[in-house]
Amino acid sequence: MNSRTQAAAAPPPQALWIWGRTALVSALGLGLLATLAVASLGSWPASVLLPAAMVVLAAAFWLFRHPATNLFVVLVGFVIVADNEAGFQLREVLYALYLYSVLALWYFDRLLIRRKPLLRTRADQALGLFLLLLPFTMVLTVIFNGRLVGALSELFSLSLLALYFPLKETAARYRWAPRALVLTVVSVGMLVALRNCFEYWQMLGRVTQAWQVETGRVVTNDSLLMVSSLFGLTLMVYANRWKVLIASGACFLLCFAGLILTQSRGYWMAFSLGAMALFALADNRRRVRMLLVGGAGLAAMISVGYVLVGSYMGLLLGGLGERILSIGTAFTADLSLINRFREAASVMELVKENPVLGYGMGVSYYFYDIAHQLTDYDALVHNGYVGLWYKFGIWGAGLMLFFWGNTLWHGIQAARARACTPWTRICGLAAAVSLTGFALSTITSNPFFLKDSLFIFSVTAGLSGGAYLRFRREHAEAPAT
Repeated sequence: MNSRTQAAAAPPPQALWIWGRTALVSALGLGLLATLAVASLGSWPASVLLPAAMVVLAAAFWLFRHPATNLFVVLVGFVIVADNEAGFQLREVLYALYLYSVLALWYFDRLLIRRKPLLRTRADQALGLFLLLLPFTMVLTVIFNGRLVGALSELFSLSLLALYFPLKETAARYRWAPRALVLTVVSVGMLVALRNCFEYWQMLGRVTQAWQVETGRVVTNDSLLMVSSLFGLTLMVYANRWKVLIASGACFLLCFAGLILTQSRGYWMAFSLGAMALFALADNRRRVRMLLVGGAGLAAMISVGYVLVGSYMGLLLGGLGERILSIGTAFTADLSLINRFREAASVMELVKENPVLGYGMGVSYYFYDIAHQLTDYDALVHNGYVGLWYKFGIWGAGLMLFFWGNTLWHGIQAARARACTPWTRICGLAAAVSLTGFALSTITSNPFFLKDSLFIFSVTAGLSGGAYLRFRREHAEAPAT
């Protein structure tokens, strides 16, 4: 290696200075904590806590030297905070500290150390402008007497959109990243589905009447399960070997079983729309596989269900059948769905009074709930499109919808590009059909409010954007014909 190559490979002096100073400050902080622990806890507890702290510090130091690995840990680690419990849990605080440390370091390194451009597409520019203006909407919260605690909670959830940029760049930069990210999304969905299935199995042990089996549900993470089901279905449809087909089919069925147990008709319909988009974008051979293997897989899932829950399976299928048949009459007979349409109409009356700026985060509105026969006062707007307009005005809704539509189109472009590698196409296709599914579920379930929905929406958009950047590069590198 010549001197010029060595100089190019060595880190810049500024980076060495920053890393060195960070290491010294960390060592000083650890020393102070160790002194405090020995002074307050005594030698025996400190002898247990200090080695554990040293192991955690060493693992953190190794992880933060490998940004790509850090991102994968962030994705998988989301499972531990994905249950949407009320209030702030300790694990949520620890995960948030880790997540924001990863994001801060990535943006610091990208913008200040390596000085590489962040906004490379129009979708990037739209999301970047939205995130830049987002904190300033707290002024609107104060003006319209919103709850600051609620606004800060919404701000935290919406800040998960910042995952889009590092995930996009990781998918675009590393050849192995599209495959690893797609498999990670499916793995996260499987872990959530296993948890939901276990909770449902525990619920069956407590039932005393048949109707409890028919109406029983586990409502957690329906959006995440919808996306992971579509990712698993895409893997199954595009598997090139029997072993891969069987493995991907098992992953899909597990995620899909978790989605079914949520009994969320909105996300069932969203999955159906995404599956139809996949069917439309696939070639004829894969369409036939989708129909045959999908049908056989559903039969296998029902058979496994009979083995696991026995006589309850008939009641469960009956309840699911009634739930599915009720979709056709939901618009006229389902009080919950009618309520959400009435809610959206009430919020639109407020939007008409302030369509440009919006009302900000944490600002509640009055609405008469016909299901509970009372006047509700809440900041959540179940219709995501109306909710964006209500909180952020036409500018916020316009930026987010442009970002969404542009990113979806980028995924389709990557999926249909013949010059791309198979995993780049699968990554773009799975992301595109998932973003298509979100377009339907957003009518009744706001994905821009809860952290699990925003998390998986950001991840999906990041994979779509990364596949598009890989498509542009691979297309440019492809030999001319």
